[in-house]
Amino acid sequence: MGSSEILPDRSEIGDKSFSPTIDRLSLFALSFLGIVAFPEIEEALEPSMGAISSVMTVCGLVTVIPLIATAIGKMYVRIRA
Repeated sequence: MGSSEILPDRSEIGDKSFSPTIDRLSLFALSFLGIVAFPEIEEALEPSMGAISSVMTVCGLVTVIPLIATAIGKMYVRIRA
């Protein structure tokens, strides 16, 4: 892990190479917010989902958090270019 390369599905913009630091920070921050918001989301889903509301909340957070973190990283790269 000595060299930092561009993440998959990312292109080099201009002559600059961007670090994945923003992706990692946004993933960490969104994961923390997901853990904090878990009880509220589960409680909101409970009337319609019943006993599987916690499983559905985990599946939703595991799916949505990386997508949002990637979008933030791509937006940051576009702003910096």
